[in-house]
Amino acid sequence: MLLTRVQTGSLVAIVAVGAMLVGSIKYQNGVEKSGARVTRGQCLGAFYYGGSTVIVLFPKGEAALDADLVKNSIEQEAETYVKVGWRVGRGPAKQQNGH
Repeated sequence: MLLTRVQTGSLVAIVAVGAMLVGSIKYQNGVEKSGARVTRGQCLGAFYYGGSTVIVLFPKGEAALDADLVKNSIEQEAETYVKVGWRVGRGPAKQQNGH
């Protein structure tokens, strides 16, 4: 789905991703690395139940994610649970002095 932001006229892409009963896939430590050795019957990982997700793509500078989301994604390498209507970021700062 492509949307146009009223405030800036920029396009925003929304990609809805849904998987039947699978929310995420977790691999055992190391098996995802190039050159890793695996054997028949070895547990490679697991499917975890959960919901679907929505991916939103903004042009550069159109949105700034909230600090908790960035920290969870980069430092904690974890997902952040959010519900519809919860804030996840903000738009570009309003230009001052008519610029």
